[in-house]
Amino acid sequence: MANLRQIFAEAVQFNQGITRFLKASTYFEYSDLSGLDPDTRDSEQLLLWDELRFITEKLADVQERITYLTRPVAEVSRLRKDTTEKYRTAKGRCYDCRSGIEALVTDEYRDVPYWSQTIVEHDGRDYYLAGFKELPLDGLTVRVRAGS
Repeated sequence: MANLRQIFAEAVQFNQGITRFLKASTYFEYSDLSGLDPDTRDSEQLLLWDELRFITEKLADVQERITYLTRPVAEVSRLRKDTTEKYRTAKGRCYDCRSGIEALVTDEYRDVPYWSQTIVEHDGRDYYLAGFKELPLDGLTVRVRAGS
């Protein structure tokens, strides 16, 4: 049976290849493949360019997620609502609408609390976690990764 840590190590190694591919494709410069110059009169090149654009977008997402997981945890804290009605960690990291967040959550599917990466939303009254609307943010344990 495969070991989760070994598989993650494989993903990190794979990520290096993805990064090289994204650099070579000019994705980092243009956020797409517009740095490439296909022959627009060649139907095969147009197909290849379209398919590579699709693949490149997905690989960029994979690269971003793996890179995120390799960042060390810089803070573990409980959220508190501040005077501006926003939620902050002990070190001052502020969360408001559309902020990415890694939170220790519970649900009916797992027997133990688990870390989940999601975003913060606002319903007109207060902030909540997407996918965990009933979970109160005040006092919620979160962690912040370096570079986030």
